[in-house]
Amino acid sequence: MAPRQTEWDFGLSRLTKFFAGPWSYDRTVDETIADAALAYSDEPAGEAASAILADAVRLERSSLSTEVITTVWTVASYGGYNLDSFGVDGRDWLRHVAAVCSEQARQADPAGTLVIEAVAASEDSVRAVVAAIAAAEPSLAAKAETFFGHEPGEVVRALELVAAQVDPDLGFRLLLRVLGACRVPISDAQYAQYVALGEMFGYGRFHVSDVAHQTRW
Repeated sequence: MAPRQTEWDFGLSRLTKFFAGPWSYDRTVDETIADAALAYSDEPAGEAASAILADAVRLERSSLSTEVITTVWTVASYGGYNLDSFGVDGRDWLRHVAAVCSEQARQADPAGTLVIEAVAASEDSVRAVVAAIAAAEPSLAAKAETFFGHEPGEVVRALELVAAQVDPDLGFRLLLRVLGACRVPISDAQYAQYVALGEMFGYGRFHVSDVAHQTRW
């Protein structure tokens, strides 16, 4: 797989970072989405918006329950924008994200069209990511009994469903994000596995390394 156009996290997993912490103190929901959809200086214009849009559309169109969508969003954003607390339906949220990012992508490339199709992932990539997610359950369970009301096992099952039924790439990115957001210690063996998966998916050099320091906890 060809390397990504960015050296960092991208797509929906990147968006969750913008909603972690005190995001609401100085910007609105739409401004926060738009900030996340701005390209890094080394990316083509519209790249970041298109990546978030594709993830949001695929997840919204999937057969996953709205509860699963809400779980992965809430934990990956570390409860910064808790959909249940705000009374927001998980699928409605993804539709809103897609609308904002679609406009951002259109502004970057008025003549462009983005066709979003289901991911045709290999069985090997799905198995590898699902195995990595399952292996993280003991670490999650040791960190906390619940994550914003979600049991560690519930979080793991939700991530596995994303990887198996929507996109293993997205499932893996959300796993990395959950581990980072929840400050979960990881072993050297786990990190080596994540590096190998990142190489398989063509991630940039600073993507997986974002959780490297967690091997020292």
